[in-house]
Amino acid sequence: MKGFKLDLNGDVILSGGDIVLISDDELKAQKVRTVIGTNKGEWTLNKNEGINFNYILGKGITDDMIMTQITDGLRQVDETLYLDDFKCMRDSENRKVSVSFSASNTQNTALTIEQSWN
Repeated sequence: MKGFKLDLNGDVILSGGDIVLISDDELKAQKVRTVIGTNKGEWTLNKNEGINFNYILGKGITDDMIMTQITDGLRQVDETLYLDDFKCMRDSENRKVSVSFSASNTQNTALTIEQSWN
């Protein structure tokens, strides 16, 4: 399957007047970034897509709570994906959370993703 390549703002990338296409692991990683960047219930066409930002940006949040949300987002894209590595950085003063993680599945898909919320 192929899809449009998106920049960090979610805009379609053009090259020479043509839409850039991606596929395979690059497309899967982009889908994961899109899902975990969407607050559950935010998209009116699919209220179940996304993760619950209240368990990422709220008070008293633990790494396990964030990992659970990331895992939920992974499973929305591919039910066989699981977390291999997870790092969380918190900036309490600016209410910002950044994560970097890698995920893989039994088909040797390997994704490395970085995401921030504020």
